[in-house]
Amino acid sequence: MNAPLALSFVAAAGLALLPEALALPRASLRRAPLAFALHVSAIAFICACMLLVTGRVRFSAFVAIALVALLAGVSNAKYASLREPFVFTDLSLFSQLFAHPRLYLPFLSVGTVAAIVLGVVGVVAGFIADTPLAQRPVGALLALAGACVATAYLCAAHLPLTLNAVDDQKRHGFFAVFVAYLLNGMKPATSRQLRDVLAAGPFASSAPPSAPDVILIQSESFFDARRLTGKIAPTVLKHFDSARRESLQHGELTVPAWGANTMRTEFAVLTGVDPARLGYARFYPYAFIRQTCASLASWFKNGGYRTLAIHPYFADFFGRERAFRHLQIDRFIDIAAFADAPRAGPYVSDLAVADAIIEALDAPRDKPAFIFSMTMENHGPLHLESVQEGEGAAFHALGDDPRWHDLTAYLRHLANADAMLGRLLAALRARRRDTVLCFYGDHVPALPHVYAALGCEPEQSDYFIWRNYGDAPATRQDLCAERLGVALVQALEPAMPRGTPARALHPTTE
Repeated sequence: MNAPLALSFVAAAGLALLPEALALPRASLRRAPLAFALHVSAIAFICACMLLVTGRVRFSAFVAIALVALLAGVSNAKYASLREPFVFTDLSLFSQLFAHPRLYLPFLSVGTVAAIVLGVVGVVAGFIADTPLAQRPVGALLALAGACVATAYLCAAHLPLTLNAVDDQKRHGFFAVFVAYLLNGMKPATSRQLRDVLAAGPFASSAPPSAPDVILIQSESFFDARRLTGKIAPTVLKHFDSARRESLQHGELTVPAWGANTMRTEFAVLTGVDPARLGYARFYPYAFIRQTCASLASWFKNGGYRTLAIHPYFADFFGRERAFRHLQIDRFIDIAAFADAPRAGPYVSDLAVADAIIEALDAPRDKPAFIFSMTMENHGPLHLESVQEGEGAAFHALGDDPRWHDLTAYLRHLANADAMLGRLLAALRARRRDTVLCFYGDHVPALPHVYAALGCEPEQSDYFIWRNYGDAPATRQDLCAERLGVALVQALEPAMPRGTPARALHPTTE
C-alpha cells in the first residue's frame, strides 16, 4: 500500500478522536498504548473495507470518523437517560428501534437527531464529491484489513477491563472500549461461560418441597417512590403497604439495571446467578442463551408444575420468546391475548394483567402453576404522556410546575400498580388453594431530572413475598436480585410441622 493511503488512514484515526472526545463520560488522552492501538486498528479496518467497496479514499476516511461520531452521539443519549454508555450488545437491539420506535427514539435529543441527519447528508455528499481511485490495491487492502483484525483482537484480549462500562470508558476511551467489548464478547467463550455458570446455579437440582401455586410478578419501573420525598402521598401504595405487613419477607432489592435494561434484573431473578459471573453476557444475557438451561421455571417444572409467562407486550421483544423456551417456560401469553384489554396510557393496564393472572389460576388443570408475569404499563418514556392541570395533587404536594410532569405521570401508573396488587391480593385471600406471591420492581424509572430536583437518586427497587397460608412474622431483609428466587423457594415450606401437606390441588376452577 502506498504512503498517501497509509497516511490517510492514520489521519482518520487521529481525527476520530475528536468526536470520541464528546462521548460521556469523557476520557483523558492519557491512555494505555493498547487502547490507542485498538482505536487505530479499528479505524484502519473500517477505512480499508470502505475503500475496497467504494474506491474512494477521502470518503472512506470520512465514513470511519462519522461512524465514531454516530456511536458517540447515541451513547450520549443513552448515558443521559440510563447512566451507561452504548455497549456492544446494544447493536443486537438495533432492529427493535424500528419495530418499537416509541421505546427508543424519544430519548434522542433534537440535536442528536439533527447531527445524524447532517451526517447522512454529509456521507452522501462525500461519496458524490470524492473521485474513486483508478485502480484499487485490493491485495494490499485485504492484507491490511486482516492485519487490523488480528491486531484488534490481540489488543482487546489484553486490554485491562473491569466490565463496568463507565469506568472502562473513562480509562481507555469510548471507541476502544466499544470495540474491545464487541470482539471479546462475541467469542464462543461468552456463551460457554454463561452455560457453565447456569449449570452450577441454585436451581440446577432438587425440587419444590410442597406444591402451592406460585406467582412471580415483575412490575415495570416499580419502587417505593415515597423514599424520594415526604411530599408524595402515602396512600399511593396502600395495598403494597398492606402486602408488606402480611408478607413473609420484604425489603429493598438491589438490581443490575437503572432506568431500563429490564432483562438484566429478570435474568438474575430467574436464574439466581450474580450478573458479575456472566462475563460479557451480563449486558444482554438472553442473547447468549443457546440451549436448555436451569432456571427458577425449570426448578418448578421438575417438581411437576406447569410454567407460564404472561406479558402484555410482544413476545419477541428482548428475544424473550426464544430465551424463555430455553429457561423451560411452557407457555407465553403475550400482547396477542390482550387485544381487547384496557390501556393505561400507551400500554396494557396493570389491572388487565391482574385479571389475566387470576384467569390463569382459575383455569382447569391437574398440576400446580408457576406463573411469571411482567407488567408494561409504567414503561416510559414518561415525558410523552399527558398530565392534566392539577392532576399531581392526587399523588404529591409539589405543585404543577412542569419539572414534576414526569413524576406525576409515573405516580399515576404506580398507583395503578398498587391497585393491581389490591385486586390480586383480594382474589388470593379468598382462594382455597395454597398460593405464594412474589412481587418486585425491575429497576427505578429513568427520571434523572426529577431526582436532581429532589436531591435524591434512588438505586434499589422493592419486593415482598406473600402467601395465603401458614403463619410467620413479616421480616425485613434487603436482597440482591439474584437472591430473590432463592428466597421465594425458601418461602414455599409451610410454616407448620414438617410433613403437613399443603391443601389438595383442585383441578377445577375455584
